[in-house]
Amino acid sequence: MPRTVPARLDALETHRLGLTRLVASLPAGAARRQPSPRAWSLAQLLDHLHRIDRGLHLDGLVASPVVWATSGARGALICAVLALPVRIPAPPGAASVMPSADPDLDATVVAWAALRRRWAECLGAMRPEDERRIAFRHPIVGPLCVPEALAFVLAHHRHHDAQVRRTLHALGLASATPTPSP
Repeated sequence: MPRTVPARLDALETHRLGLTRLVASLPAGAARRQPSPRAWSLAQLLDHLHRIDRGLHLDGLVASPVVWATSGARGALICAVLALPVRIPAPPGAASVMPSADPDLDATVVAWAALRRRWAECLGAMRPEDERRIAFRHPIVGPLCVPEALAFVLAHHRHHDAQVRRTLHALGLASATPTPSP
């Protein structure tokens, strides 16, 4: 397994567990409440994050030399944008990762955990040369190889932490523990 991969996988799993535990600790129905008509509920946010994760394919094609050589820079660029303390609209072509109107929260949590277990198995068997595989195709920055794809997914999840805090505050649950950002 490439050096950065275990740390990123651990950070992603810590984040997922923190968020799902937070949502499970809320009063009944709170996770389904939208703070405003145009804002996502926490259940919708979990659905969105799970959909993003489903877009990661660890068995993708081996990147061309150009894609491999530029994946790091493109990954760093999208991670830098996601680190900005601003709301970023979904890019064109992101309809498949938008949450459903009323997601089944329990099913999402179970499916997300199963997906992460599959990632851990696949990444545990990964050889260093496998990091050259295209694991995610971002609609703006293009194909990302395994290390950069994991960094993007982690940056994307962390970017939504501010939304979690805003939602909790809007629902009058600001005293709930926000998600960890390792």
